[in-house]
Amino acid sequence: MAAVKRAYLAAYNWAVFFGWAQVLYFAVEALLRSGHEAVYAAVERPLQLAQTAAVLEILHGLVGLVRSPVSATLPQIGSRLFVTWGILWSFPETRTHILVSSLVISWSITEISET
Repeated sequence: MAAVKRAYLAAYNWAVFFGWAQVLYFAVEALLRSGHEAVYAAVERPLQLAQTAAVLEILHGLVGLVRSPVSATLPQIGSRLFVTWGILWSFPETRTHILVSSLVISWSITEISET
Protein backbone atom coordinates (compact mmCIF):
# COMPACT_ATOMS: atom_id res chain seq x y z
CA MET A 1 0.00 0.00 0.00
CA ALA A 2 2.88 2.40 0.72
CA ALA A 3 4.11 2.06 -2.87
CA VAL A 4 0.67 2.96 -4.23
CA LYS A 5 0.53 5.99 -1.92
CA ARG A 6 3.97 7.16 -3.06
CA ALA A 7 3.10 6.63 -6.73
CA TYR A 8 -0.18 8.54 -6.39
CA LEU A 9 1.44 11.46 -4.55
CA ALA A 10 4.29 11.58 -7.09
CA ALA A 11 1.80 11.65 -9.98
CA TYR A 12 -0.25 14.31 -8.22
CA ASN A 13 2.81 16.47 -7.53
CA TRP A 14 4.03 16.18 -11.13
CA ALA A 15 0.58 17.09 -12.45
CA VAL A 16 0.46 20.12 -10.13
CA PHE A 17 3.97 21.14 -11.16
CA PHE A 18 3.19 20.98 -14.89
CA GLY A 19 -0.16 22.74 -14.42
CA TRP A 20 1.43 25.65 -12.58
CA ALA A 21 4.36 25.74 -15.00
CA GLN A 22 1.82 26.11 -17.80
CA VAL A 23 0.10 28.96 -15.96
CA LEU A 24 3.43 30.71 -15.39
CA TYR A 25 4.50 30.30 -19.02
CA PHE A 26 1.19 31.60 -20.41
CA ALA A 27 1.16 34.50 -17.93
CA VAL A 28 4.68 35.68 -18.70
CA GLU A 29 4.17 35.21 -22.44
CA ALA A 30 0.93 37.26 -22.39
CA LEU A 31 2.48 39.91 -20.17
CA LEU A 32 5.45 40.40 -22.47
CA ARG A 33 3.46 40.21 -25.69
CA SER A 34 0.25 42.06 -24.85
CA GLY A 35 0.55 43.64 -21.42
CA HIS A 36 -1.08 42.99 -18.07
CA GLU A 37 -4.62 43.27 -19.48
CA ALA A 38 -4.14 40.01 -21.42
CA VAL A 39 -2.73 37.84 -18.64
CA TYR A 40 -5.94 36.53 -17.12
CA ALA A 41 -7.45 35.63 -20.49
CA ALA A 42 -4.29 33.67 -21.31
CA VAL A 43 -4.35 31.65 -18.07
CA GLU A 44 -8.03 31.44 -17.16
CA ARG A 45 -8.71 27.73 -17.70
CA PRO A 46 -5.37 26.34 -16.50
CA LEU A 47 -5.53 28.64 -13.47
CA GLN A 48 -9.04 27.53 -12.57
CA LEU A 49 -8.06 23.89 -12.98
CA ALA A 50 -4.87 24.23 -10.92
CA GLN A 51 -6.58 26.11 -8.09
CA THR A 52 -9.58 23.79 -8.00
CA ALA A 53 -7.37 20.69 -8.06
CA ALA A 54 -5.81 21.96 -4.84
CA VAL A 55 -8.96 20.77 -3.05
CA LEU A 56 -7.30 17.35 -3.24
CA GLU A 57 -4.67 18.63 -0.82
CA ILE A 58 -7.40 19.03 1.79
CA LEU A 59 -8.60 15.50 1.10
CA HIS A 60 -5.03 14.18 1.31
CA GLY A 61 -4.78 15.61 4.81
CA LEU A 62 -8.21 14.33 5.84
CA VAL A 63 -7.51 10.74 4.80
CA GLY A 64 -3.94 10.74 6.13
CA LEU A 65 -2.01 10.59 2.85
CA VAL A 66 0.08 13.54 4.04
CA ARG A 67 0.88 14.93 7.47
CA SER A 68 -0.19 18.47 6.61
CA PRO A 69 -2.74 19.76 9.10
CA VAL A 70 -6.12 20.36 7.51
CA SER A 71 -6.55 23.37 9.79
CA ALA A 72 -3.69 25.09 7.93
CA THR A 73 -4.46 23.79 4.45
CA LEU A 74 -8.17 24.62 4.42
CA PRO A 75 -7.89 28.41 4.83
CA GLN A 76 -5.07 28.63 2.29
CA ILE A 77 -6.94 26.65 -0.37
CA GLY A 78 -10.26 28.27 0.55
CA SER A 79 -8.90 31.79 0.15
CA ARG A 80 -7.35 30.99 -3.21
CA LEU A 81 -10.60 29.44 -4.41
CA PHE A 82 -12.47 32.52 -3.23
CA VAL A 83 -10.18 34.80 -5.24
CA THR A 84 -10.25 32.52 -8.31
CA TRP A 85 -13.97 31.78 -8.43
CA GLY A 86 -15.55 34.30 -6.08
CA ILE A 87 -13.80 37.34 -7.48
CA LEU A 88 -12.05 36.73 -10.81
CA TRP A 89 -14.72 34.46 -12.28
CA SER A 90 -17.70 36.29 -10.79
CA PHE A 91 -16.55 39.83 -11.59
CA PRO A 92 -15.03 39.99 -15.10
CA GLU A 93 -14.09 43.64 -14.67
CA THR A 94 -11.38 42.59 -12.18
CA ARG A 95 -9.55 40.40 -14.68
CA THR A 96 -7.61 43.15 -16.42
CA HIS A 97 -6.34 44.88 -13.29
CA ILE A 98 -2.57 45.21 -13.17
CA LEU A 99 -2.34 43.27 -9.91
CA VAL A 100 -3.95 40.17 -11.43
CA SER A 101 -0.79 39.48 -13.42
CA SER A 102 1.25 39.85 -10.25
CA LEU A 103 -1.11 37.53 -8.38
CA VAL A 104 -1.03 34.83 -11.05
CA ILE A 105 2.74 34.93 -11.43
CA SER A 106 3.23 34.89 -7.64
CA TRP A 107 0.91 31.91 -7.21
CA SER A 108 2.70 30.08 -10.02
CA ILE A 109 6.19 30.63 -8.64
CA THR A 110 5.07 29.66 -5.14
CA GLU A 111 3.42 26.44 -6.28
CA ILE A 112 6.28 25.45 -8.59
CA SER A 113 8.84 25.97 -5.85
CA GLU A 114 6.80 23.89 -3.36
CA THR A 115 6.61 20.81 -5.58
